[in-house]
Amino acid sequence: MPPTRDVWIFNHYADAPDRAAGTRHFDLGRGLVQRGFRVTIFAAGFSHATLQESRVSRRGMYRFATYDGVRFVWLRTLPYRGNTWRRFANMLSYSVMALVVQSRLSRPDAVIGSTVHPFAAAAGFIAARLRGARFFFEIRDLWPQTLIDMGVLQDGSFAARSMRWLEAVLVRRAEVVITLLPATREYLAQRGLPTEHVLYLPNGVRLGTRAATPPPARIAELLDRLKADGTFVYGYLGAHGRANHLDVVLDAAALLSQQADMSIHVVLIGDGPEKSHLMRRAGALGLKNLAFADPIPKDAVPGTLRRLDGAILHLADVDVFRFGISPNKLFDYLANEVPVLSACRSPNDPVADAGAGMSLPPDDASALATAMRSMAALPTAERRRMGVMGRRYVERHHDIDLLAGELADRLSSLHARDERSRE
Repeated sequence: MPPTRDVWIFNHYADAPDRAAGTRHFDLGRGLVQRGFRVTIFAAGFSHATLQESRVSRRGMYRFATYDGVRFVWLRTLPYRGNTWRRFANMLSYSVMALVVQSRLSRPDAVIGSTVHPFAAAAGFIAARLRGARFFFEIRDLWPQTLIDMGVLQDGSFAARSMRWLEAVLVRRAEVVITLLPATREYLAQRGLPTEHVLYLPNGVRLGTRAATPPPARIAELLDRLKADGTFVYGYLGAHGRANHLDVVLDAAALLSQQADMSIHVVLIGDGPEKSHLMRRAGALGLKNLAFADPIPKDAVPGTLRRLDGAILHLADVDVFRFGISPNKLFDYLANEVPVLSACRSPNDPVADAGAGMSLPPDDASALATAMRSMAALPTAERRRMGVMGRRYVERHHDIDLLAGELADRLSSLHARDERSRE
């Protein structure tokens, strides 16, 4: 085991498994802790999913908490609702608070600055420079490319040029660039940026002994009632945002409602900026075969997924996915042996690679409805086979403990290089 070393992770939206949010960095951190590292995650107490502050007391500015050996620093940030200037202020307030609070902690050996938004990664870079630590830049979303391809930001605008400049600085100054997307090297090369220090570390799932938490009562009752009636139940777990384009799922449900030969129901679990629109539209369409449910804690995901017959992954047909995908929800589906309908245009297709379901084009409600009927019509044994294949695929490629081991090896190799240079 290497000597104990301190690793800081700056991720605005990081969370612990007791809340409905991504736990990538908690799970990676837990793996590092098991390998002798000390890990501190700087995250906002204000939840991006619920738009509420639930981690920091009303009078506090930050709070420390430890989960399975991983220390979180929960930071107070400015609240917001909707994609207004307040959300931008929320991002900046996270970065300011992280830089203020980090000065009160002992010096780290390495700092990982992670997007979604680039200001969190920039704060990590500044902290690393101030404290004389190594800097790792983690690219989880391509900013500004994602915003440009989705029509949110105009290419060539001041904001886009500023983000590209910041991205280039972080890539060039980082000792390691961690990426979740398999074609990020291609993206960086197209921009004339270095690629030799890129480490591909996709999303993963904790496959060990985490205790399963039962689903919330309302979701459990809904799923159990549908299954008792002989209904084939598809689930979607995750964000209800523009990138997910769940209107297509509603349209597919509307097409299925016209079929009298098969009972199929869809349950959308989660939250996001598009949810209120989706709920209004489902009501206008009179959908009786589709239901919405609130977000669930990460620990409740396995117990919920195991009540489903199938799962849906849908991503809008936008150019940014040409650099690959690594959605958390997909690996949760596969790890829990749920056959998957995957609708996405991307160079990597984990569902097809695993043989764990069916792949189809995005933004095509008719194709999705047809695939939903086809999967529901398969023999139970065939769907079980798909589920088992998905689990095996995750065990080989997306076990978060194995991924944490790769990160630990990179951190340790750099430390060993330092030790040799001092001899």
